[in-house]
Parts: sequence; structure tokens; C-alpha cells
Amino acid sequence: MEIGKYYDVCFSTGRYEIEYENKVKCIKKTPKSYRVEREDGSTRLIRQDGIMELKEVSRFSK
Repeated sequence: MEIGKYYDVCFSTGRYEIEYENKVKCIKKTPKSYRVEREDGSTRLIRQDGIMELKEVSRFSK
């Protein structure tokens, strides 16, 4: 992930849990995780080793 770009992310949060975040903006990168911002302004921490699928999208896509 690159800071300032928008992504659709599929990631694991536990042993059997998979979550999806659509059109999130990467706002911070650390050695082990990314901080992303949702469209509503809330943020979420995603571990780098938990990412299963990552797709860069346009900010204006539906």
C-alpha cells in the first residue's frame, strides 16, 4: 500500500475471520501495519501479514 492511494482490501483478523474494506485510503504505514481511513472518516488498523487480497481503485469509482 502507498500513502494517499485508495484500495479494496480483503484481510484476516483472526484464525477463521475474513473482513473486507472497500475504498479505503492509506494514511499511515508502519513496519507491521497500515492505518486506513474509511469514507465516513473513521480509521482502522490492518496488519500487513493479514492482507489476503489488495486492489488499487479510483477514488471516484462506484
